[in-house]
Amino acid sequence: MSDKRKVATVIGNNKFVEGYVVERLVKAGYIVRVAVPKPSLVNTIRPFGNVGHITPLYCSVIEENTVIRAIEGADIVVNLSELAFGKNKSKLELYNVQAAQNIARICAAAGVKKFIHFSALGASSNSRSAYLASKKKSEDVVLQVCPSAVILRTSIIFGPEDEFLNKLGNMASYFPVMPAYKVNTKLQPVYVGDVADAVMKVVQQSESAGKIYELAGPESYTNRELINWLVSWLRTDNNVSGLSLVLIRLMAFTLQFMPGAIMTPALLNMMEYDSVLSQKENGLLALGIVPKPLELIAPVYLYCYRSINDFTELKRLQRRIEH
Repeated sequence: MSDKRKVATVIGNNKFVEGYVVERLVKAGYIVRVAVPKPSLVNTIRPFGNVGHITPLYCSVIEENTVIRAIEGADIVVNLSELAFGKNKSKLELYNVQAAQNIARICAAAGVKKFIHFSALGASSNSRSAYLASKKKSEDVVLQVCPSAVILRTSIIFGPEDEFLNKLGNMASYFPVMPAYKVNTKLQPVYVGDVADAVMKVVQQSESAGKIYELAGPESYTNRELINWLVSWLRTDNNVSGLSLVLIRLMAFTLQFMPGAIMTPALLNMMEYDSVLSQKENGLLALGIVPKPLELIAPVYLYCYRSINDFTELKRLQRRIEH
């Protein structure tokens, strides 16, 4: 009987998705290295495992020696790191393309059994978004140096700790007018738990090697439809107004420096470009996962932004999720 430990490395940016992936890897029996720029913040997910199951490591994806240290001896590597949004093409090239290529090259040289690279729905070399163009380029270079890598293209990811619906809910509780930005942009938000489950399915399946999976929720919305749903659920009676784009961008730039950063340029970037399936088959379904609808999960954690709370209703919502 082999007593060899199974080791997984999760390379990230101290974002909430990492916690869900780490939790599932620990439950599957892996010793998990969480390689991030701020290891002290990993303490929030350490309770997911027993002593020694989760090891925080300092890792900057542009410092090759830290990447080598994080990957050495790992069976599984999950790359969640990225420069999330921006128009500085040189920085996007450095963090999203060159860093991804280096990680894939190191994984291939180290004999990593499974390398999973996160990308984004809408990734295209022809995209008007410099970010989405960089994500497509990262896919190409990763598969070039590590053909067995698995690419997971995700839509906007929602969950209790997200910086998408939480910021919109917080905004609705403060402002009588909700700035509807790029109202016809289409989004297909995907639940973070489903994304983490997809990682584990890929880890377990040898036939996933070299494939690209698109992960999205069961429903797509325009930005206006999504904000209308949010306002209706929160019962805040906000006016969903099509303010001028210049005014909305100015609000985002100003409010990002306020306590809580209710509105940020990053939030607007999430709502600027379509993030929906390009293929007929949802990658979640292909992996045997039924995607959970936003209306099932989000109401529970958005409840705190409601103007009038009915905790009997909250308990009913929680029971619905549990069953």
